[in-house]
Amino acid sequence: MEASENCCVKVALHIRPLIGDERIQGCKECVSVTPGKPQIRIGAHSFTFDHVYGSRGAPSSAMFEECISPLIDGLFQGYNATVLAYGQTGSGKTYTMGTGSGDGCQTGLIPKVMNALFSKIDILKHQTEFQLQVSFIEILKEEVRDLLDSVSLSKLDAANGHAAKMNTHGRHLVQIRETSNGAITLAGLTEVAVSSSQEMAACLAQGSLSRATASTNMNNQSSRSHAIFTITLEQLRKIHSNFAGNDTPDEDMGEEYFCAKFHLVDLAGSERAKRTGTDSLRLKEGIHINKGLLALGNVISALGDDKKRKEGMHVPYRDSKLTRLLQDSLGGNSKTVMIACISPADINAEESLNTLKYANRARNIQNKPIVNRDVISNEMQKMQEQLKLLQAELCTRGGGAQFNEVPVLKERIAWLEARNEELCRELHRYRSRCVVMQPCETDVQEGDACFTKSDGLKRGFQSIDSSDYQMGEISSGENSGEIDEVTKEWEHQCLQNSLDMELNVLNKCLEQKESEMRLYGGVDTVALKQHFGKKIMELETEKRIVQQERDRLLAEVESLASSNSDGQGQKLKDVHAQKLKTLETQISDLKKKQENQVQLSREKQKSDEAAKRLQAEIQYIKSQKVQLQQRIKQESEKFRQWKASREKELLQLRKEGRRNEFERHKLEALNQHQKLVLQRKAEEATNATKRLKQLLEARKSVIRDNSANSNGHTPANSNGHTSASQEKGNEGSLQRWLDHELEVLVHVYEVRHEYEKQQQL
Repeated sequence: MEASENCCVKVALHIRPLIGDERIQGCKECVSVTPGKPQIRIGAHSFTFDHVYGSRGAPSSAMFEECISPLIDGLFQGYNATVLAYGQTGSGKTYTMGTGSGDGCQTGLIPKVMNALFSKIDILKHQTEFQLQVSFIEILKEEVRDLLDSVSLSKLDAANGHAAKMNTHGRHLVQIRETSNGAITLAGLTEVAVSSSQEMAACLAQGSLSRATASTNMNNQSSRSHAIFTITLEQLRKIHSNFAGNDTPDEDMGEEYFCAKFHLVDLAGSERAKRTGTDSLRLKEGIHINKGLLALGNVISALGDDKKRKEGMHVPYRDSKLTRLLQDSLGGNSKTVMIACISPADINAEESLNTLKYANRARNIQNKPIVNRDVISNEMQKMQEQLKLLQAELCTRGGGAQFNEVPVLKERIAWLEARNEELCRELHRYRSRCVVMQPCETDVQEGDACFTKSDGLKRGFQSIDSSDYQMGEISSGENSGEIDEVTKEWEHQCLQNSLDMELNVLNKCLEQKESEMRLYGGVDTVALKQHFGKKIMELETEKRIVQQERDRLLAEVESLASSNSDGQGQKLKDVHAQKLKTLETQISDLKKKQENQVQLSREKQKSDEAAKRLQAEIQYIKSQKVQLQQRIKQESEKFRQWKASREKELLQLRKEGRRNEFERHKLEALNQHQKLVLQRKAEEATNATKRLKQLLEARKSVIRDNSANSNGHTPANSNGHTSASQEKGNEGSLQRWLDHELEVLVHVYEVRHEYEKQQQL
């Protein structure tokens, strides 16, 4: 892979116009753009970005040519690219990206990217082999969902406009994995191969229809999830020799393999529950959206601070699945453009200002994009560059070179060409192995599960005895037992996790109650009661003294009033009246202090009652904790006993299986022996039957001969006596006939006896 210079994340600002609801509410624009400069001002704050579109800035139609087109050129050179749309809800992110399912989103960035990609592929298809794959995911409530899992990989019916809405609950969940070299991959993700912009647009429409949306007070069709539409471009280029001195300038020098990805990210908008008016499920979705955007903001802050970046500060990529998937796009191997979408209405001024601050920090992020070339292709490229240098050196020296240097250079060139061909063959073998292993990896679990069953079926077809069928049943029983065991273990693990969570909740609640109890228990209750009682007694005493002094002064004033008053008496009267006022003031202050003390004592009594309630709650939580721990222990013991019994049953089944296997082999041997005996007996019976048929045929021939002799004898003489020679001939034929009959009877008896013996066996 070739390294490239570090580049900053490019930030473009898109200001949408005022919508109808904002105009009805009488909103005014609070955002001003400096003419001729990518600078924006909102209130007392001003920001400068790479590009500003909308309002008084550049037209929105120029966004693709200035921001996205360079990324497409880099994609064909082997660089990863990312376009990130961020902003508050209702700021026009989905419209800008073109991930919406409505007709108004056909002019977004993603449809333009599709057209530009296939236009460039049509130009370069004679020089390079291309393969395009697309995937579409959403992150809903911290779950990664595949939006294309219902699309057929062989035939895209959606290209003809047959895309349909999917069930959100039945959608396939995707797991995030990390390879050995640190790359982030998605296990189980559907990647659809496309060959035209119509097929790619159909995939986009399919995923957009499946994406989670809902209506809020700020947006009639608010995206409730973060969406990432990924285009994977694979290129296979043929390298030709361009050396001027070569006799064949178009000679094939090997192939180069590039694989780059283009991520188009439509983030869900940040929102406030008070303004959106969400509740229940929508409120939880908004909480998850804000949590993901907060984690993204923390990552941007960590990457955008030069001081923290130089100190090697930890970047919290793992705080959210969104930041985990965008790890390469922010500070990694990608060329990234962030499009910040804001609303110009003064009612959204605070959210727009937060978005601008967010985007301003992103400008400081340094990415490190590299060319994603295959390792073998990279080595081939180095060898080819070395070959070009040697050829150039040979050309420059020409005839002035020494005679012995030219053969050495030719041998070096031949060796390099042979090495190049060997690397090409190795590359082809590697790719073919990858193609073969890819479906094997996906089917390995199903293959493992079905291996025993297929083996049992094979044995069942090959076997001729009923014991094989019993063994097949035992094998299937073991498989079902293993499945039940895995299910039981999974249920036990889930139960243990739930119990542990309950125990953690109880521990946290107990700690909270104990901390509150420590606050109440930190004050000595008896001492406080004594202090308050003493204080009240002192105030009562002081009040009585003041009242006595007041009564004395009143008496003196009355005595002075009854006596003849002169100037001095009037002065004393005024002095006493002033003292009376002072004493009245002191008495009222003492009454207030006394009331305060009484109020404090009541508050203390209430706090004592609250402390007692806390103590009772703590005791109840402790008892629940003990019960929960006992339950966890009982469940663990029950599962251990069940596990032991299952293992014992499994050992017995295996022992019985081995015994049945031995019996099966024994029966097979006996069956084979019986087959051999039966074959031998059948051969003997066949021979006996054949011999019997021969004897019967001979018997029939003798009978025919006798009848012929009896019909063809000479007539008697006139005296009625046969000749002596004729009598001797008849006696001989009769004797032969009797001997033959006896031999046939003997053979029939032997055959019947042999047949009865075989029936007994």
